[in-house]
Amino acid sequence: MKNMTGTQKMKFDVGDSIIYPGYGVGQVLELQERVLDNSAKTFLVLSFKEAENESKVMIPLANVQGVGLRPPSPRKEVKRSMDFLAEGAPDILPSWKDRFNAHSALLAQGGLFSVAQVLKALWILNRKKPLSFREKKMYQKALLLMSSEVALVLGRKREATELQILDLLSKVP
Repeated sequence: MKNMTGTQKMKFDVGDSIIYPGYGVGQVLELQERVLDNSAKTFLVLSFKEAENESKVMIPLANVQGVGLRPPSPRKEVKRSMDFLAEGAPDILPSWKDRFNAHSALLAQGGLFSVAQVLKALWILNRKKPLSFREKKMYQKALLLMSSEVALVLGRKREATELQILDLLSKVP
């Protein structure tokens, strides 16, 4: 197994599960060398399998930290995020444009708690009035990102985890 260091702080091995903001839970497939512009570059090759689709993504090793690639959240962060879904109060901006920009920024941060904030805010908004097309897509993405990571960390099936998350949200007053 080759060890791949994207930065001084993060190390990934072939077979490791990773979280990539915007893509979700993936797995490190390999380290690949390519020559681009007469210069050798090393890439981390990742696989993302959601539903019946599989995507492969190559990230230059030098850009791993810049794109937000990270290991799965610790159990403590999963608990904090799930507790927030049950009891936390998200910020809900009144302007659609400001809200969409704020939610996009939170999702881009890539942290599980940020995803939980977006998911809960959109859940609450949807109960008051139907979400716009773009907000519906964002809600679906946040639900998938959250349920995938929580399932990975807790060793559960994603579908069962999604039902648990929806159950927590359905109890929000």
